Amino acid sequence: MKTTLLLFTALLLNACGPSSDPSAASTPIADPAIQSVFGTVSTETPALPIPTARAEKQPGETVVLEGRIMGVMEPFVENRAVFVLGDNSVITPCSDMATDHCATPWDACCDPTETRTDGTASIQIVNEQGQVLKQGLEGVNGLAKLTSVKVSGTVNAASSPKSLIVNATTIEVMP
Repeated sequence: MKTTLLLFTALLLNACGPSSDPSAASTPIADPAIQSVFGTVSTETPALPIPTARAEKQPGETVVLEGRIMGVMEPFVENRAVFVLGDNSVITPCSDMATDHCATPWDACCDPTETRTDGTASIQIVNEQGQVLKQGLEGVNGLAKLTSVKVSGTVNAASSPKSLIVNATTIEVMP
């Protein structure tokens, strides 16, 4: 009887605690510098396909890109304000294919590696000194794997035609 009462009390106390429902998980509280980047991207400059931006945009130039968070197995960098943006016109997540067989559709594993490389860009949020902010972005303002976003920013000095890196000035989470 004593064991049953203890078990019942433990269950009752646990039921009064925080929910373990993953849908009830809170959104990470973002650093104010990160929050300031979220907004609406101006429609004055049309979004470029990522392969075009890779070939034509030089470090320091402004660029607008549009796509989904995808293209690699882990599109968010842990504890850093960085994610990989995939161009929908170049790569396709497995979940958009008729024969979706993949447990990780955001990695676009059905596309060849070269295609995934050509169709992705690294998006980062940096401070005034150009250093990447030290907070992960997954979950912030609805950012998740396969989320559609539009990004405005400047091409980072470390960018090359083989590796497009954009310092985001505005990130718009699309519906």
